[in-house]
Formats: sequence, structure tokens, C-alpha cells
Amino acid sequence: QSADGALNGDKAVEWAKWFRGLADQGFMATKSGKDSTQDFLNNKSGILYTGSWAGDKARAALGDDLAVMPTVDLGNGPKIGGASWQWGVTSGCNNTDAAMDYLSYSLKPENVAAVIKATGGIPATDEAAALIPAFAEGGANRIFMEFSRKYAVLRPETPAYPFIATEYGKAVQDILAGADPKPALDKAVKAIDANIKSNGGYQK
Repeated sequence: QSADGALNGDKAVEWAKWFRGLADQGFMATKSGKDSTQDFLNNKSGILYTGSWAGDKARAALGDDLAVMPTVDLGNGPKIGGASWQWGVTSGCNNTDAAMDYLSYSLKPENVAAVIKATGGIPATDEAAALIPAFAEGGANRIFMEFSRKYAVLRPETPAYPFIATEYGKAVQDILAGADPKPALDKAVKAIDANIKSNGGYQK
């Protein structure tokens, strides 16, 4: 129900200072181009922080020169954002039987595979992965599944997540632009908590 203490706690501020230091020391740009993947492929950056959706494009351009790695270990092991698009049935649904039928249909391996092919995400099941050569055993993108299973931390399980991600992104950009980390993170926390409160804690 609150981002206070998590998004703006001592560890978060320490991370923000470290992240800003990467730019201050010239290890990264404070702002990427319109397409950060293209910047990487055009040799404007040496490391691209992205997800599985960029794998095929990068591999097509770089071949065996592409190295896929987990995120940096800041003391508690690498962390990767886990979970992607989800579908659910609300308590106010007028036709729960039809909604549940759709969910059952969407969870069939061939349909999970179709979504992954369209989005570039990571298959949630081995059955779906087996239908996609790149994610099947020995496939070029199998490493993304392995990293996800080993390092993933679930994103906040709340309808507020898009708002949380947007506010956090703004705070990080402000910090890179020179804002003091603690006030920038406090500002994000204030906005996030206000959003959660105005939506009744997203409990309905």
C-alpha cells in the first residue's frame, strides 16, 4: 500500500548514487537515443540493458559476437524483473464462465507460444518453449529462460504497476540529469502513494 521505505530507503538512495556515478564517470550516457537497441547495434554504446525482445535483432546483427549476461550483482545476486502481461477476471465480471473459458484457452501451449512470438517475451512453460525453436532446449534464446528462472524478482503484483514504473522512470531520469537522489525518490513515493490511495488501495 506504500512505496515509502522501499523506493526511497537507504539502499535505494545508495543505488541511485551509484547509478548516477556511472554517468558522472563517463561509463554511460545520461540519455540514450530514440532507440537504445539501435544505439547498441550502431556501436554508440557497448552494453545494452534490455530484455529478451531485443535478442533476435541483436543476434542477427552481431552473430556470435553477442554476449548475453545477467544484471550486475550489487551484493545480493543479479536481479531481473519477472512477469509480463497478465490477464485476470474481475469480481464484477458479468460472465465469469466465458472469461474463465478464455483464460483456459489462452493458457494452451500453442497460444502461449503465439503471444511470445508476437511480443518477444519469455515462455512461461516448457511446453510453450518447446514450440519455439529459439527457446527450446539448445535454442539461442534459451539463456533468457534460464536467467529468468534463476534471477527473476516479480514486479509489484498490483494494477498500480504501470503508474509505479512511470514515476520511478521519471525519478531515475531526473537523477541522471543532476537531481539529488533522495528528494527525487521521495517525490516518486509521494506520487505513487497518492495514486494508490486515490484508487482505494486497488482493493475493489
